[in-house]
Amino acid sequence: MIARLLIYPSLKTLASHLASHLTSGNVNHPDTLYFKAGEKLGIAEARKIKKHFFLKSYSAKGRSVIIEDAGVMTIEAQNALLKTIEELPKDASFILGSTSESNLLPTILSRCEIIKIQETSDKRQDNKEEIEKLLNNSLEERFEYVEKTKNKEELLFSLVSYFHQYILKFPEFTEKLLQAEEWHKQNVNIRAILEYLMLVMPARK
Repeated sequence: MIARLLIYPSLKTLASHLASHLTSGNVNHPDTLYFKAGEKLGIAEARKIKKHFFLKSYSAKGRSVIIEDAGVMTIEAQNALLKTIEELPKDASFILGSTSESNLLPTILSRCEIIKIQETSDKRQDNKEEIEKLLNNSLEERFEYVEKTKNKEELLFSLVSYFHQYILKFPEFTEKLLQAEEWHKQNVNIRAILEYLMLVMPARK
């Protein structure tokens, strides 16, 4: 597993994306070590992180570490974590957050997948009612909704934003959304992606 560096415009935006990048799918899972913004991040914390990854997981597939503001790590701490980042155990998740790539050493950057998070728009929040209607709609109605939607990319982002809030209730569909995001990055036809999601989207329980 490769470490991920999430470049975010605000902590609120980061929080809404964290769960989707974790093996456990839960930032409060006992297998997750979480460093909040403002916490000290020196050599002692780097050693704690290395030790955490080599402990046996309680119930998740693998252990996770989240650093909300990796940019405050001391140079010594960053250097101490280089090998850990490069040789993460299988199924481990290491998520570093920062407002800028310039806050981290080039050697850290070269070992991470860098993902830039955009601010969630109000429009995506406004789509909440429409998405909840889709949960009750028939497959034919869902396909018709996709066909009529002008901004299909916005619909995909709205689905991701909505279901990240209910990751524990719809874990299997959330995994499919992550796959859909990867397909979108690979320039797969957006309508085909959305129709697939309509097909596998759960009904309201």
